[in-house]
Amino acid sequence: MFSLQKLFGKDDKFFDLLEASAQESQQCVEALNRVLANPAKIPSLTQFHHSKEADKRITEQISEALINSFVAELEREDIETLSATLYKIPKTVEKFAERFIVSARLAKDVDFSKHVALLEAATSTVTEMVKQLRKRPSVETIKGMNSRLQKVEGDADQLILDVLTDLYSGKHDPTKVMALKDIYEILEKVIDRCRDAGNVVTHIVLKYA
Repeated sequence: MFSLQKLFGKDDKFFDLLEASAQESQQCVEALNRVLANPAKIPSLTQFHHSKEADKRITEQISEALINSFVAELEREDIETLSATLYKIPKTVEKFAERFIVSARLAKDVDFSKHVALLEAATSTVTEMVKQLRKRPSVETIKGMNSRLQKVEGDADQLILDVLTDLYSGKHDPTKVMALKDIYEILEKVIDRCRDAGNVVTHIVLKYA
C-alpha cells in the first residue's frame, strides 16, 4: 500500500480531475467504436472534437490546480505526466476520425469488430486503473491490471500484423491499401496511448509503495 496523501494531499480534486479525464477518453473511444461498428455511415468529426476539447479543459484545470496547490516537484511531474498521457487518447482518436472520414468510401466494407473489442478492453482498463489511485491499491493489484493492458496491446500488435499481411497480399487496390494501412496504424496508436497511461499509473503506485 502507498500514501496517496503524500502524493495528492488531502484534497480529492486531483483524483476527480484525473478520473474525469480517463472517463472522457473512454467515452471518446465508445463513440469511435460506434463508428467502427457501422463503417458505411460517415461520422461527424464534431463529436470527437468535442471530446478532445473537453479532455483538454480537464488537463488545463489540473495544471491550474497544481499551481495553486502544494505538491512536491517529483509528485507534480507524476500528476502532469498522467494528465498529459490521458489527453493523448482522445487526441489520437480525433486524428483517426479525420482520416476515416477522408477514406470512408474505401473502408465501408471493413470488419473492425476485433479492433472494437481491443479498444473497449484497453480504455476500460485504463479508467479502472486511474480510479484505483483513490483506493490506494496494492502493487500486486495494479501490476495485474497493467499486465492485462499489456496483453491487449500485444493482441493489437498481432492484429495489425494480420491485417497488413492481408493488405499486402496483392488482392487489394493500391489506393485502398494505403488508406486502410493508415487508419489501422492510428487505431493501434490509440491502444498504445492506453498502454502508456497504464504504465504511468503503475509507475506512480510502485513509486509510493
